[in-house]
Amino acid sequence: MARNNNAFDAISGFFGDIGRARRASNLYSDLSNLSDEALRARGLSRADIARHAFDTAFSSK
Repeated sequence: MARNNNAFDAISGFFGDIGRARRASNLYSDLSNLSDEALRARGLSRADIARHAFDTAFSSK
């Protein structure tokens, strides 16, 4: 029975990661469309966008 749970956990984790990657991609796109001034107001620079999007999406795992 534990083997079935491991398979289920792996599949569940895989699809969870797909959802998180989609959220990261959407956030990246949204932030990329902001002006440099709007990014600065959020404490970000253009160089920070990818890391921020990834961290935001995957830290709530």
